[in-house]
Amino acid sequence: MLDVLEAIQRAESAAGTRVIGGAAHDGEAAALLGTAREAAERGERVAVIVPASSLGSARETMRAAAQGRLSLVAHATSGNGHDDVAGLLDLGWGVLVAAGPEDSFDLALVARRASEDSGVPFVVVHALSSPSATVGRMVATVTLPTTRDVQAFVGPPSRVRPRHDPAHPSLAPVSDRGFGERIPFALGAAMREYGTLSGRRHDSVDKHARADHPLVLVGSGAVGEALVAAAPTLRELGFDVAALAVAALRPFPGARLVKAVSRALAVAVLEASDEPIAHAGPLVREVKGAFTDALTWVPGFPGIGRVPKLVTGVTGDRFGIEELAAVCETMLAAETGKRTFSFVDHEHALPRSSSVHHGGLLHPRDASLRFVVDDPSFAEAVLAIVSATVTATVGLRVSGLVSKRAGGVVLDLFASRDHARGGMLRRPASLVVASATRAESADVIARAAESAVLAITSPGGEAAPLSEETRAAVREKRARVLPLAAGEGSWGLAGACAGAAAAVVSRANKILVEPEAVVRAVTEHVSGAKGDADQAAERARRAFSAGLEALTVAERDSRTRLG
Repeated sequence: MLDVLEAIQRAESAAGTRVIGGAAHDGEAAALLGTAREAAERGERVAVIVPASSLGSARETMRAAAQGRLSLVAHATSGNGHDDVAGLLDLGWGVLVAAGPEDSFDLALVARRASEDSGVPFVVVHALSSPSATVGRMVATVTLPTTRDVQAFVGPPSRVRPRHDPAHPSLAPVSDRGFGERIPFALGAAMREYGTLSGRRHDSVDKHARADHPLVLVGSGAVGEALVAAAPTLRELGFDVAALAVAALRPFPGARLVKAVSRALAVAVLEASDEPIAHAGPLVREVKGAFTDALTWVPGFPGIGRVPKLVTGVTGDRFGIEELAAVCETMLAAETGKRTFSFVDHEHALPRSSSVHHGGLLHPRDASLRFVVDDPSFAEAVLAIVSATVTATVGLRVSGLVSKRAGGVVLDLFASRDHARGGMLRRPASLVVASATRAESADVIARAAESAVLAITSPGGEAAPLSEETRAAVREKRARVLPLAAGEGSWGLAGACAGAAAAVVSRANKILVEPEAVVRAVTEHVSGAKGDADQAAERARRAFSAGLEALTVAERDSRTRLG
């Protein structure tokens, strides 16, 4: 399990890069980038990590690095990935947007290779990487290439030329615009070769599904990844829709984007943040500009005779299938549909879709899990043990968001066989684990799936009384309330959460898991003393058995209702 910052550090370490700064160096971007620029001029392989919000103070330093044609990479940590991107697009840097730990690892290496091949600095904006952001910090099970493969891909550090070397890109007798024409080729080649190395496909603009869907959803970074993750479910709901994720904002792949979506009936471009005084957000402006060039038959663009109906919207930090279904219905509403909307502004919201109900939003074998932890210090133990147990017993990858809420921490985890995608996509939880204090609020179960398990933790497993509001929400969801004995301390709680998670995920995948397998997985991953491991293992065993029993009763009740 890696978060975004760990993924960046591992990628740059494997490449033999000198890393300057970190996410905590807020307000020092200009000084850190100045140091990185000097190192790049000496021929060092260098990268800098700074918050995206601090790059506004470093614009002149970044412009000078671009004019000097220096090979360096800046990693900008961000919340939803949209913040402060607009301020980076006019500096002469390549700009990539990563959507989670796996994406961050891959694009860090792609940017490194493309920068050194082209002589152009790159900035990678890493979404879902800021612990303080409301959207949360994403974590995921990531398969990494070996250090040897990484070094073969990026080449030795000696390939970075010092400024006094006659072969340095800054001495090439080419205009800035002519020099910039090298970047799309360098970036495309780096993405293709990295896909061969890692088995993970990357592209500047990546369309998922065939070319003739009448509806297309377009987003960049974390929003684009969430659209890609949601598209199969939307098609199951009856919407003939494809999703397109844009990973490169500079160079912007305008001609390829037009070619990918020009035959559509309607195109919806979604961005995480609003610019209410501007005509539109950065991605919308780029899309409209690309269609204008294509419509006027600019060389290099596919000639078109019409522009699809363009719908633009603001998603905020999280959104679900319900909101996207409403977007699809709006796109189909011809001239009567709204052209602009917002998921977070009630005055500009879309009518609620009638196509979606909470029970049908997930693939039957996927599982969404929510853990509401009172003590923030316990969150990392719960995250580590739950992810390790689910992976070891059921063989699924785990990804999710860690969010700070009202003095506690919420872990929204997603177990699937696929690579981690769609961190911003809100999924209904089939298991919700919370303390008795947190369960007093109906918000804990508001986003639960129908027939979900609501597990209430207490030191001895006593059944705590629920508020009337929570009981009403439980009845509405037909949820099964399960008292869980968590013992004292973080490891007992982590064991109870892992046991309940293993029960829900194994039942969803119809895999027979023995209690001893759960106990073994928990014991192997407890980093505390032997007493901590024994307590965690015992709590996991009890929670696993209780979880299976609750699911069996819920299935029997469901069959009785249907009968």
